Amino acid sequence: MLDRTDARAPDRPSLAAASCRARDRRRRALVACAALALVIHATFLDRFGTSTPGSAEPSIAPMSVRTMTEASDSEATEPPPRVAVAPPVAPPPPPAKPRVPRRLREPVAAASSSLAERAAEAGANTEADAAATSEAGSSVVSESGARTAGAEPPVPLAAATAAASEPLEPPVPGSAPAESATVGGPPPLIAAGERPPPVYPTRLPAAVTLHYDVRRGFLRGDGEIRWLPGGDGYRLVLEARIAGVTLLTQTSEGGLDGNGLAPVRFLDQRARRSPQAANFRRDAGTITFSGSNAEWPLLAGSQDRLSWMIQLAGIAAADPHLLAEGGRITMVVVGARGDAGIWSLRYAGHEDVDTGRGPVAAIKLVREGRSAYDTSAEIWLDPERSYLPVHATLRNSSGAIEYELLLERTDPAP
Repeated sequence: MLDRTDARAPDRPSLAAASCRARDRRRRALVACAALALVIHATFLDRFGTSTPGSAEPSIAPMSVRTMTEASDSEATEPPPRVAVAPPVAPPPPPAKPRVPRRLREPVAAASSSLAERAAEAGANTEADAAATSEAGSSVVSESGARTAGAEPPVPLAAATAAASEPLEPPVPGSAPAESATVGGPPPLIAAGERPPPVYPTRLPAAVTLHYDVRRGFLRGDGEIRWLPGGDGYRLVLEARIAGVTLLTQTSEGGLDGNGLAPVRFLDQRARRSPQAANFRRDAGTITFSGSNAEWPLLAGSQDRLSWMIQLAGIAAADPHLLAEGGRITMVVVGARGDAGIWSLRYAGHEDVDTGRGPVAAIKLVREGRSAYDTSAEIWLDPERSYLPVHATLRNSSGAIEYELLLERTDPAP
């Protein structure tokens, strides 16, 4: 027994030393790893943690710490409070544009134009001058409003000027200006100081049918004028067709007296329009209309938009001396839509007109309107055919041709 124990005893110290050496190696390895980690960490902080603003190296965002707390059971089960949402609010409507009373438009427009003229004369081009002009205009508007009803507030100058400059409905072509209208009656045909048109002797042509080439712009057609006098009356018809469609039908009926044609009713029918009529009420001395409230005085020798051509031929045949240099024939001409005016046709010389039967040595008369709304006319009369028209052109206020007639042939009336 002693021998076996003694034999094992020498191995114990060697095992303990080996165990210590192994622990030392592990400790040194751990220390080395810790030192390596410290070196790497220090290098990382030195490289990325100290970058300055504007450098190319990115910087690490600062770390934030948030504390999380566990909600209690009551808080976890309780629903979140409901937030009340206000309903959307509609935007306010835009402010209404101030309207200027009709009775204020005229003084406002006059005041504005007067101020503009004074500013132009004084050379007011600076902002101070413009402000002074605006203030003066506003005071004029306020004073005008105070002088009228008194209950309406003053209107700003800009709004008043814009309302006053709104385009009004243009007058009927051939009518007198609205400024000449008299209160409670029709506007006068004759201006102050003017005399009424003279009354001429006439020698009317015999019954005849005149065939014409009808032109309106680039459109071409045909038509005729049928002149039918008889006894103490007459009937006159104009028809104009283009491409087989009747564009214009005019009819004039009336009597015959010492002044020539005395129309009683004039009817004007245009394509796709309702007919309009002018009534010459000789018992009342007025001219009224079916489609208009206008009323005109019936002056001696007044004609309608169709009868004036035959009346002109009768006047020229009775007194050819009127068709000379300085000659002029004047008469009242009335339309069917409430228009009326004094037509003064002046002598414009001799011209050759190419007709369907060759050239005709005609006498030209021209009617130039007295205002921008008047109808202009040119007519060529044939002395060989009782001064009947061989060519006629009517233009409206814009210069466009209403119709143009060019004689093709004449036939005796049936």
